[in-house]
Amino acid sequence: MGILIVEDELLVAMEIEFILSNNGIPVSGCASNIAEAQNIVRERDCNFALVDINLADGDSGISLARWLAEKNIPSLHVTGNRPASTDATPAIGYLRKPFSPGELIGSLEAVQAVLNDSTPKSIPSGLALF
Repeated sequence: MGILIVEDELLVAMEIEFILSNNGIPVSGCASNIAEAQNIVRERDCNFALVDINLADGDSGISLARWLAEKNIPSLHVTGNRPASTDATPAIGYLRKPFSPGELIGSLEAVQAVLNDSTPKSIPSGLALF
């Protein structure tokens, strides 16, 4: 089981994958649009997704978050664009770009605590939970 990274900026996707891998967090795959992400989910075990809001080919990360929720895969938006409405997405929240490696790992730890019905020890400054 691993994390799906959905990011259309190659360097950002590579950075996220590098940070996760260096922290012992398995990555199921990287996708730049909805079709690629759906294929990865169908072919590999994914237990969580980091999803940009504005994707390649005009795709919406919010639409993808809805599809992932139907598959019982929680998601966190990683974006430079704050969602216009938090009601529009089933994602657990969003991490604002740019972020540091510590903010990314801290955000994943906070999200994991919430998913386990616990109170996070801390919430990084760039993380907003819904």
